[in-house]
Formats: sequence, C-alpha cells, structure tokens
Amino acid sequence: MIIVIFVLLLALAIGGGAAWFVARDPGYLLIAYDGMTLETSVWFALLCAVAFVLAWFLISFACRRLLHVGADVAVWAGARRATRTRAKAQRGTVLLAEGKWREAIGDLLASADASGTPLANYLGAARAANMLGNHDERDDILERAAKTLPNAALAVELTRAELQQAAGQWRQSVHTLTAARERAAHHPTVLRGLLAAHRALGDAEAVAQLAPELPRDDALDEVHVEAWRTRLTKSRGSSQAATHARNTWRAMPKKLRDCEALVLAYADVLADHDAEDAAEAVLRRAINKHWRTSLVLRYGTIGGGAEKRRANAGGWLRRHAGDAALLLTLGRLALADDDTETARTHLQASLERDAAPATLAEMGRLCSREEDHAAAADYFQRALAAVPALAAMPAKGDGQRLVQEG
Repeated sequence: MIIVIFVLLLALAIGGGAAWFVARDPGYLLIAYDGMTLETSVWFALLCAVAFVLAWFLISFACRRLLHVGADVAVWAGARRATRTRAKAQRGTVLLAEGKWREAIGDLLASADASGTPLANYLGAARAANMLGNHDERDDILERAAKTLPNAALAVELTRAELQQAAGQWRQSVHTLTAARERAAHHPTVLRGLLAAHRALGDAEAVAQLAPELPRDDALDEVHVEAWRTRLTKSRGSSQAATHARNTWRAMPKKLRDCEALVLAYADVLADHDAEDAAEAVLRRAINKHWRTSLVLRYGTIGGGAEKRRANAGGWLRRHAGDAALLLTLGRLALADDDTETARTHLQASLERDAAPATLAEMGRLCSREEDHAAAADYFQRALAAVPALAAMPAKGDGQRLVQEG
C-alpha cells in the first residue's frame, strides 16, 4: 500500500512539474522540407515522439508474437502427442504384465517409434508374440527393432535366442547365438545361452568345447563333469569302446581326472569292454590318491582276477581298518575267489559297522552259494526292506527264488 501511494505521489509530482514547464514556456519547433513547413510546440513534438516509439514497440511485439504462434502451436501439439504416446506405451506395458498379449502388441508397437524407449517397446511386443506362439510375428518385430536401432543389434539377438529357447526352438537358438558370437566372441550371456542350447540338444561334444570358455563357478564345474561323462558314456556304442574311452580320458583336462564321477564312468566303460585290468589300475590310482567310498565299492565289482585286487585291498585295510565299504569290497573279492570263509568274516564285520543293502545282498549270495536258502532269503528280505524303493518292485534272480523258497 505504501508503494502504491509513493508511486501515485511520484506521478503527480512528475505531471505537475511537466505542466509547470509547459505553462512557463511551451517552446517552438519549425520543420521545413521541400517547400513544406511544420510548426508545433516543443512539448507536443516530444509527446508525439514518445507515442511513436511506444507504437513501434507494440507493433514489433505483436509481429513477433504472431510469428511465434505457429512454433508454439507445433510445440503444444508435439507435447500433446508425446503425452498420448507415453500413455499408450505405459498401457502396453501394463497389458504385457497382465498377460493380455494381443492388446499389448498393438499398444507397444504403436508407441515404439515416438516413445523414449523404443527398444523396450519392441522387445516387449516380441515377448508377447512369443507367448502367443506367433514365432514369425516375433521374428518380424525383432527384425524391425534391429533396423530401427542398429546399435542394439546384440541385445535384439540375445532376446531372440532367449525367446527361441523359451519356445523350445533350441536349434534355432544355436544359429542365433552363433551369429551373435561373431559380434561378441566372449560375451558371457552368449556363451551361457549356447551352453544351455547344446545341453538341451544333448550335444556333449559342443558342451565340452564350450564349457572351458565360461567363467568358473560351481555350476559350471558340474557342466564340465557332465559333458565329459557323457562323452565317456557315448564311447560305449563304439566297436572299440575301450580305445575311444582312453582317447577321451587323455583329452580330458588333468584337473578333471580326479573327479569321482569321471573316474567311475571311465572305469565302467573299461570294465564292461574286456579291459578289467585297465579299469583296476584306474580305480587303484584314484583310491591311492583320494580315498572315496564309491571308488572302493566299485573296485570290488569290476571283474577279472580277484587275487591281485585282494592284495591291494588288504594293504588299504591297514590304513583304513574298520571301513565298512572296504570290508564289503574285501568280502566280495574273497567270494569271487571262492574263499567263502574269509568272505563271511569280512561281510559280517562290515554289517556290524553298517547294515547296508549291498552288504546284506552279498551275505544272501554267500548263503545261497552254501545252499543255506533260509538264511539267504532272510538276508535278501532285509536288503529289500532297507531300500523302500526296491521293496515295492518285484524281486529278480536268486533273490526272488530264495524268498519264495523261504
């Protein structure tokens, strides 16, 4: 309020001063040009000059505003269009999350080119098409994304491979990821995708070649083991299975040759194809290096001459006295060597420490050989009872016959 009063007083003072000057001496101005003259007071001429300047400023301002109207309208229309596009993109994302695949495709594609995140729109639409089972439409959308966003070609190909695998198109995903690998040879996602595809296709050779290129972790250690075990197992189908198994074992990384599962797989192939001595040597070296129950148990069942194996196992007994698995192995070897008395001693000692189904079954076989059918049936029954999954299955061979006779 004080400011308003001050401004009014100032305006009155200026107006009063101007009126006093005009009344005191209005002045005289004469302008002559080409026979024409203009006479007026100085104050009126000044007033006209001020009015002219104001008019010029107002006209210039109006012209500038008129020139900017088109640009302002364009900006407003663009902002309105962007708002509608964002709303459509958001609606498409919501529809995708809700599983309304067809509606989501329409909104995501319609808003892709004008949205701030076209790649997300295209990839979302491709996922929706994949969920509908429209694989051709999915591929068309991804091709459109690759052409629109050439810098995102790798991301598009990785998404294509992921969707192909989700649709069970494993071979197609191998082709896609192989092409992607040309752009990024050591990209972990590309390599993991290829590994998953080769595993799904059962291509052990490809898995074995690819696995070493991946970062090391526990899961990949299992992949390495699985790949080499599959290669060893496949050698069984060869006419020279033992030779192929040896070649595979030599090609295997040395750090994997200590793997329990691989040692067992290698020994199995050798033992099953008339190479029991080689299988014995593989198991003996592995047991001497790392004492493992599964290897000790397999040592007693590989076949071939039992005398040498009994001697080796007897040597282990001095260091592993009371080991139930070793006592079972010694009992099996004695039984294979027709030394039933020693076999009974070892098997009973093993049963005192662990009444394992395998040990009970061996006692049943021993009693069957001695024609003690009642005792054999009892041991076989106990062995079956110790394994619930087997107890529900029909008995076979000696077990079935002896159970029936008992």
